[in-house]
Amino acid sequence: MQVEVRSDGKVEISGYVNAIDRYSKELYGSKGKFIEKVAPTVFQRALEKARNVDMLLNHDVRRKLASIEEGTLALKEDNIGLHARAVISDTEVIEEARCGNLKGWSFGFRALSDSWEDDGSVAKRTLEDIDLMEVSLLTIEPAYIATSVQVRSEDMEQRCIRDKPNGKESEEEIEKQRSLVATKVWLLKNVLFS
Repeated sequence: MQVEVRSDGKVEISGYVNAIDRYSKELYGSKGKFIEKVAPTVFQRALEKARNVDMLLNHDVRRKLASIEEGTLALKEDNIGLHARAVISDTEVIEEARCGNLKGWSFGFRALSDSWEDDGSVAKRTLEDIDLMEVSLLTIEPAYIATSVQVRSEDMEQRCIRDKPNGKESEEEIEKQRSLVATKVWLLKNVLFS
């Protein structure tokens, strides 16, 4: 992710929300633990169907940062994955960027078609068709591995990789991820699609 703090006070953010055909970290759902990946052309087809996609902060619908409809967000799938470019003016996000607290991207979706494999160790899910609901900037660890963050301004450049050095997370981080996933599932079932 590249974050450029502009002289007009706005922030331009660009980068890959998700790389296609690459597995996530372990996730937890109704079928237990699993990893997932997005098949090629899934995002392209989702964008062709979508009237609008919003960019949120940490999947919070109350924290809309940009949108396709407003012309402040552009999304496109290429041979790497889903690429985003947005111009935002939210002062909290600008401060998070300056402090190096933006940790990556995520996306909210409704699965229309998927396939599962289970080799006995961990279930593997492939998303084959989705409705793309939103993309999010995160101040929490993303579900997909190797998210890089760059912050640039006229007087500052900072780069950092937000992977765990040993590839492991604390129980507290895992519990936070489980809670976040459970909250998203509840919201999707009980609020957005009820």
